[in-house]
Amino acid sequence: MVIILVLGMLIVAVTLSTTFSLDTNALDLLNRRARSKEANYQVARSAFELGLVLLRADDSDVDGAEDIWASGPQEMTWEGRLLRLEVEDEERRFPINALVPESLPPGAVFEPSEEQDALAKALTRLLDAQGLAGQSATAALVDFTDPDTVPTVGGGEISQDPAIPVKNARLDSLAELAYIRGWIKPQGPPPQPLLGGLASQLDSGDAVEAADASSFDNQGQLETVNQSDWSDWLSVHSSGKININTAPKEILLALDEEMTDALVGEIIAKRQEGSLSGEEDLRQIAAIDEDLLFRLGRLIRYNSEYFRVRIRVSSRPAPINVEAVVLRDKREPKLVRWEVH
Repeated sequence: MVIILVLGMLIVAVTLSTTFSLDTNALDLLNRRARSKEANYQVARSAFELGLVLLRADDSDVDGAEDIWASGPQEMTWEGRLLRLEVEDEERRFPINALVPESLPPGAVFEPSEEQDALAKALTRLLDAQGLAGQSATAALVDFTDPDTVPTVGGGEISQDPAIPVKNARLDSLAELAYIRGWIKPQGPPPQPLLGGLASQLDSGDAVEAADASSFDNQGQLETVNQSDWSDWLSVHSSGKININTAPKEILLALDEEMTDALVGEIIAKRQEGSLSGEEDLRQIAAIDEDLLFRLGRLIRYNSEYFRVRIRVSSRPAPINVEAVVLRDKREPKLVRWEVH
């Protein structure tokens, strides 16, 4: 009996010692992760300030590939930590919230302006190219976001899930596209970065868009180099027009029925010589007549106001991604979005 009692006490002692050791190791790991995350976050905050410096230093009259903020993803070591910083303008993407007004008078029914009608047709062409039924998906988006309760032609005041009410307001996040009928992930590859191959090192940057990438759960969770997400093409933060100096070719092609691969190639070649600053620059392209120029004028601009700043601090054990959207102002840029993943 004494031997059995002693053995039992030894087993209990060993178990307690092992448990205490495991708890200590787990607590130590948690502490190290917390310290790492805090240090990485402070580095990301400093990198964000650097991004603002780049925007303040830029001439805001026109924005294009030659601007300092548009130099593509930059990797550096900051305070001993590996950092990746990228600044992109939001006006290179399609401004989906500009399709509808912010509000309507009581009892009024939404009637699109000429600009909104042109935007809707352009979005339809873009969605067709991305594998969606463009016309019905656009109509469903308009009905989901416009302030009235009257269905548009081809649309319907109903969500993808009938249990989720129609918002009848502009989108706050691209993740909300998952609630809209007819919307699936885009089927094409991501657009080329503004300066060609400078943004091809995507081993860590894709995770920044985790909130949007996971919106369509039935289509997979992982972003790959050859798979785009709606955050590549669309924006909920935008002035309402598309910057012709920075938009990818796929969006330029969607602007008008007369936009062809050859014409878009000429526009891209022209802007590579120097940012387009107005209609006179477009008139130098022979294929753009006055009618097309007038129609494009409803959709395009030559500079940008909103900018997305992406930061990745890779140091382990707690790497982080920060994504911010700012409204540019040379004196005091306005922060409109701040997300940490």
